[in-house]
Amino acid sequence: MEEFNPIQAKDVDAELERSLTHEWDAQIMTYPNERFPFNEWILNRVRMMGYDLDQLDNLHVVVPQKETFKVTKQLCADTNLAEFRRMVNRFVREVAVPKGRLRPPIAVQRFMNVRIMLPTTPDLFFPYHTGLLYGHGVASRSLWLPFVDVTADEDRSRSMQIIGIKRSRELIKFAIDKRLGMEEMTEVFGKESHQIKAKPGSCCFFSQENIHGSGRPNTTGKTRVSMDFRLAEGMYGDLLGRKIPAGYSHLIPETEEEEERLAQRPPREKVFDNGKNTMFYVGNNTSSTYPIPVHLQRYMLLDYSTRNGLTADLELFDLEDMLHLPTLWHIVEHRNVNLVMYSIFALPEEEEDRNRMLDIALKKGMILHFVNEDLALTSAEDLETIKNYLAFSKYGKSRLPVGLPLSDLSRAYFNKWSASLAEWRN
Repeated sequence: MEEFNPIQAKDVDAELERSLTHEWDAQIMTYPNERFPFNEWILNRVRMMGYDLDQLDNLHVVVPQKETFKVTKQLCADTNLAEFRRMVNRFVREVAVPKGRLRPPIAVQRFMNVRIMLPTTPDLFFPYHTGLLYGHGVASRSLWLPFVDVTADEDRSRSMQIIGIKRSRELIKFAIDKRLGMEEMTEVFGKESHQIKAKPGSCCFFSQENIHGSGRPNTTGKTRVSMDFRLAEGMYGDLLGRKIPAGYSHLIPETEEEEERLAQRPPREKVFDNGKNTMFYVGNNTSSTYPIPVHLQRYMLLDYSTRNGLTADLELFDLEDMLHLPTLWHIVEHRNVNLVMYSIFALPEEEEDRNRMLDIALKKGMILHFVNEDLALTSAEDLETIKNYLAFSKYGKSRLPVGLPLSDLSRAYFNKWSASLAEWRN
């Protein structure tokens, strides 16, 4: 078997390597908890679910174990509420960008990961891993914020454990070469990891190459509640692996004034009601939609339509190998309808053609819905937003198709497929 050499930032960009080995190498950063009271907000959301909870450490006493997963998922969904997103956006602008020495535009994960680690469930803990192994790209940054105090040595089993980036690289290479099982990796990584000592008002900056995780059951008798999320710089928008910009993350406003202006936009239901019929469109003829099965696209279109009160009257699709997208062009140019499609990455990859298509749709009052990104073209401002996401992702110019990781596995598979295709053509 060919030897694997996992992709590393130093293989891609010198400045990215400097950033990941300094500001983002398992560094503890502080922030004003009174300005960003994430822990209090989460506590209040749990209370709003009907639980009489005094502090998050005692969640396991108040919330029945069988209801904890439901509470966790509801909290994750709640992090996309406007009030919380604005607090996160301010936090990123005022804390993460200057302390992490990041350069706008910045994309931030749309739904935060809220995690509840109970002291009563010894089998329910996160194993050691890296973000690269979970589909994140080499240029994505991570933040871990505990909402309880895990600074004491006796809190180690309910905190997160982490390993520095340089040693992490060596250990991941070792684990791949030796084909280690999960138990073996837990033993090896556990010996070299250290406890993240943080509390509300402090957080950990790390990268997708740092080995991290719980690695063990929580034996402290207290619950750990935490939040983690990822962010990325636009200059590395094509190095985010399977976490597609706009779908997985959103571009945050660069100023509070811009944030306020966007908050004043009219509700979607008013904007979407223009009296036209609605059609579905699916296809596999761009580099990013090629591997997405049509039936999965259709499920997403149906879900989006249900959530937004839309009803499709017809579905059309582009034929295999029709890279010039004749069906999509026909709908946009000749049908007086609104269109629901899978993604902005189903648009033409050539920028000139893509811009012409979007301009035609906007001028004729046709609403284009992009369900994966939860975007819609209804105005000139929407058009600018869509173009910004496409530029951020370097669509049509990216090193690999948007949504595929720049990884050794991708290289191995592409080499394999290239060889088999060459044999077939001969």
